[in-house]
Formats: sequence, structure tokens, C-alpha cells
Amino acid sequence: MSLKYFTLVFPFNITGDQVLLGLKKRGLGENLWNGFGGKPEKNESIEQCARRELEEECGLVAKEMTYLGVLYINTTDGVGDIVIYVYTTRKYMGAVAESDEMLPEWFETTNLPYKQMYEEAPLWYPVMLGNKKFTATFLFDNDDLISYEITTKDELEMTEILRMAQDI
Repeated sequence: MSLKYFTLVFPFNITGDQVLLGLKKRGLGENLWNGFGGKPEKNESIEQCARRELEEECGLVAKEMTYLGVLYINTTDGVGDIVIYVYTTRKYMGAVAESDEMLPEWFETTNLPYKQMYEEAPLWYPVMLGNKKFTATFLFDNDDLISYEITTKDELEMTEILRMAQDI
């Protein structure tokens, strides 16, 4: 079994009361709202991937990003295990634009479309929205969430987790 690695970036407006989400138009997560991200390319760091995917999927170029969390999505059979590195940004350039993969839309952070998001989103988004560093582990049996744990972390712990990711 080998892990699959992904990134997610969530742009916020300057006051932090709105977040830009993308409606996935095709592929994994089709018709679900989520942040912007994808898989690292060969010789690309996790942060480089996050920046590239943000620009490709919604047209924004992050001037600064905050590494906030890691999601561990595990399955009972171990086949679908993935690790997702979560970033936020409030400093970016460019204009929000639809891509062939995502339809971006701003949402009030108090009124997110949880019913049209991944099942685990309502569990960890509040931690992210609170700007807390965290790890979250979810265990699925087929498509059913059977357990989860969310733990807030300090800067040093998160830095070490990201350092280990650079060795993949």
C-alpha cells in the first residue's frame, strides 16, 4: 500500500469572513465544493504544488500562505489512504476565474454548503476556519465514515509533519 499525497488551499477575503471554494466540475469530488488543490508533480514540494494548483484552478497567485493542517483519510482496506496538506491564504494577486476543473464562488464562513461537500468537511472546517493548526484522521469503510480524531497542534509539530512530507 502506498499513500497518495494532495494539497488544499483556501483563500479568504482580507477580513476572514468569506472563503473561496470551488465546485468540482469533473473527476474525483465532482459536484462537491472544496478548496483548491491536487497532487504534487515530480520534484515539486508540497507548497509549490499548493501554489500551482490554486493558480490553475481559480486564477489566484498566493503571495503568502499559511500551512494549517494535515488530513489523513484512511480506509479499512488501506487501498484509498491519502494525506492532504491544508493551506490558507489572505494575500494573493489576480482575479478569480473559472477553470475547466473548478467553478469558484465566495461563501460566508458562517454559511458554507456542507450538504454539498465531503462528509468529513463539517468536522474539520471549523478548526481551519478558527485558524488553528491541526491534524485530522478519518477512517472510512467504503463510503461510510466510521471514526475520526481531530487534534490541534503547535507550530513545531506542524513544521515537523511538513518536513517529513518533503521526503516523499
